[in-house]
This record gives sequence, structure tokens and C-alpha cells, in this order.
Amino acid sequence: MSSEIMVFRWLVQYWRVLSEEEVKRLADFKLKVEERIKDLEDELELMREVARLIDEALRRGSFAKASQVAPGEEIPRSEEEVVEATTRALRRTRDGVLLANAKIAKDLLTVDVNPELGLRSNVPPFRSYFVNRVLNEMKAKDEEEGRKPLSYEIDEDEGERLRRIVIRNPGDEDRVNELLNILTWTLSKMLEKIEKPGTGPGQED
Repeated sequence: MSSEIMVFRWLVQYWRVLSEEEVKRLADFKLKVEERIKDLEDELELMREVARLIDEALRRGSFAKASQVAPGEEIPRSEEEVVEATTRALRRTRDGVLLANAKIAKDLLTVDVNPELGLRSNVPPFRSYFVNRVLNEMKAKDEEEGRKPLSYEIDEDEGERLRRIVIRNPGDEDRVNELLNILTWTLSKMLEKIEKPGTGPGQED
């Protein structure tokens, strides 16, 4: 039985004046519930952003219909698309602020974070989401399926300001695009947090 159900049943059966210890336990549990709600809201926002990016790509006609491509025939790419597949600027959607520059090479993805933003690695959701739930889960899946696993290095200065993210064995083009889209969203959320009036760099969830 989940802890949520146990707490609910306890409240229904024993609704009364709570002791100081019980109040403390409930307050701690409430914080965990609120943190979980925030995680789910952030993940939902990410999924909506990914869906929006897919819609945008479809509108540009960047995907060819399967019926238009003969078996074994590669989808032709323009010279501009080839360049974009090598270097890419990651920008915040709403205002075009440069978040980072990505360099894509064979089995290597290097992302240089814009130093002017002063983004620190302890600002959510960098560690809690991008590192723990994206990079680490991709690495675990690679190992489980017998592929050469993804690995990564995070370079930061003494003040924990992000300088560079290096990802080795990032996977095929689809997964590289997925990583870059998620990282763009993550850096945007981090910037949004430190831009809010009266807030500092924040602490990791």
C-alpha cells in the first residue's frame, strides 16, 4: 500500500487534534507531495514543448512521407541542414536568448553554456531532471540493451557555474535531437528561476 493511501486512511479514521509529532510528520509529507506535484508539472511542460517542436518541424516540411522515399533511398538534405547537424545554437523559445552552443560530432556531443547567463548546476531542474532522469536513465538503458553506454562530463567553475557539458556516445540523430531539446528546455527553466525577482540561484530539489 502506498504511503499516500496510508496517510489518507489515517486522516479519515483518526481525525482529531493532532500531536506535535503528528503535525510535523504531516508537514514533512505535505512538502514531499508538493515537490512531486512540481516534478510532474515540469515534466508535463517538457512534453508539451517537445510536441510543439515536432509540430513546428512538421510545418516546415522537414519530415518526408514514407511513401515519397523509395526503399533504401536516403532523404536528401540541403547544405544548410548538414551545417545545422554539426553546430546548433540553443535558444529560449519565447525571446531567442542564447542559452548554449552545441557541437555535434561522431559519438560526441559538446555543449558550451553561455557564460553571460551565470547558470549554476544547483539550479533546478538541472541535476534532478536532466542529469538524474535523462542522462542517467539513458545510460542505464544502453547498458541494459548491450549498447556502448552514454557517458557524460559536466564542467563548472568554482562557483558551480556551468561551462560545458560533454556527452559521449549520445546515440543516433533522433536521440541527439531529443537530448538537445530537453537541454534547451532545462536551461530555459533554470534561467527563468534566477530571473524571478527576489530569488537567488536556488537549491536543487
